[in-house]
Amino acid sequence: MSSTSLKAGASGGRAASNGTAPGRGRLPAASRDRRPALAALAVLLILVGALGSALVAFRSGSRVDVLVARQDIQMGQLVSREDLSTARVAADGGSTIDSTAIRNFVGTYARGPIPQGTLLNNQMFLAVSEVVPEGAQEVGVVVDAGRRTTDRPEPGDVVSLVFVSGSGGQPVGNLSPGDVVVESARVTEVGSAGGSGATSITVLVSDSDAGTVADLASGNSLAVTVLPSSTEPLVDLATE
Repeated sequence: MSSTSLKAGASGGRAASNGTAPGRGRLPAASRDRRPALAALAVLLILVGALGSALVAFRSGSRVDVLVARQDIQMGQLVSREDLSTARVAADGGSTIDSTAIRNFVGTYARGPIPQGTLLNNQMFLAVSEVVPEGAQEVGVVVDAGRRTTDRPEPGDVVSLVFVSGSGGQPVGNLSPGDVVVESARVTEVGSAGGSGATSITVLVSDSDAGTVADLASGNSLAVTVLPSSTEPLVDLATE
């Protein structure tokens, strides 16, 4: 056998061992595997989620003390320090009142009813000059337990003021015991007035009635009855 034939045989053997037929081209290369790109995307999503969780944790850890209603506050009620409390909440930039500003809101009036636990904001309150309308005044009346309804009037209630003589049922001016002095008046403040269950009630009345109410109140000659909640007072707070 010639050397040429041996070389040809050897070449044929190598081609056979490589799995390709003699004289044919190579098979097309397979497409690149996409798994590395998907893995990179998964890592990116994990990083974004971790960043979001860290942001939430950071925001929840940033907390401030704000004012809340310690108890129910009625529309038109004169706000006292006892009506206000504080709560620690997340600092989310919402409309709240910092607890250090509590003095600015003691002595204001509630624009509307405020349920207990409500986070307070500036729009819920009005200064005295904003709520007492022109032609009206606030007058204090002290009545003992026998000259008011069983349930003590509350701020926001509408009451009737009735003349009851403090000395033997004698008339005063043109008033006789049982006469209505003010048909309906809004209560703006209620407090205790000392012993025997006496109650101090501040009512909003017209200028024309203020003098009479103050005079009769000083002689303990007024009784107070609470009217239905649907009753409109003769003059009311300017809460709008």
